[in-house]
Amino acid sequence: MSGVAITRLPPLLVALLLVVPEAVAQTGADSRPGAKAAAGGMQHNRRGPKRFMLANAEGAAARMWKPDLTSVALKIEQGSVTLPPTGVDNYHALVVERDWGDSRETLIRYQYMHGKPSGHSTRELTAAEKAAFEIVPSPVPREHQHYRSDQRWAFLLRLNGAAAVGVPVVLETGHGTFVEGVSDGDGMVHLRIPDDFPDPIEGERDRRSAEFTVSAETVANGITYQTALSAEYRLNQAHWQSFGMGFAVMGVGMLAGIVVGRVGAGETGGGRK
Repeated sequence: MSGVAITRLPPLLVALLLVVPEAVAQTGADSRPGAKAAAGGMQHNRRGPKRFMLANAEGAAARMWKPDLTSVALKIEQGSVTLPPTGVDNYHALVVERDWGDSRETLIRYQYMHGKPSGHSTRELTAAEKAAFEIVPSPVPREHQHYRSDQRWAFLLRLNGAAAVGVPVVLETGHGTFVEGVSDGDGMVHLRIPDDFPDPIEGERDRRSAEFTVSAETVANGITYQTALSAEYRLNQAHWQSFGMGFAVMGVGMLAGIVVGRVGAGETGGGRK
């Protein structure tokens, strides 16, 4: 299947990473079961600002979209951009753009922020046209849920508000794995996030996380558009939940066997009277 070569993507579009506080990062460094994970540590100061590292940002502009579809300009300083707390709950969108005239680059990340109820649906934010060419998660994970490895997710490609049909798409993970797809007649593409976390211990909880980027390129009216969606994903829970379910089923089976055995013994005893 044809696809966009990853090497063609500009650095701006492949490096928008949430900065974890140093203490949290050290806590999450040992991601093995029994140690607190970075994902859990990120609960620290949930209503505080969120800082992202941005590579090759010269000439780029950033905006934050709120759940009510108002937006504010953000400063890119020393290779980073910060989402300030807004005091409202739900997803916010960080949009970074750079316009070269004959080419335009866009990077979008949906970040959940905490606060009082926003009174708005996430669908309002994803439906809003935030850039000329954008990749929209369809849907975004619910609150307290996450993208997981070995899960299939849908993404919508939009160009000037309309479905972008037949566009090659690449999903690349922070572990260097990538998968390809092509948007269908509705502008949709379904991609399975690779199950590529190294050395998971089966049957034991593992909360490691990594980044992935979904990117695409298209040309319209002599302008080359490049866009990317960045997000975090975590190890699939099936690596440890399947073992737990196995023990639970085995336990239920043993209990059922004991009950049946006792009932059978009672019936047998009754027959001897």
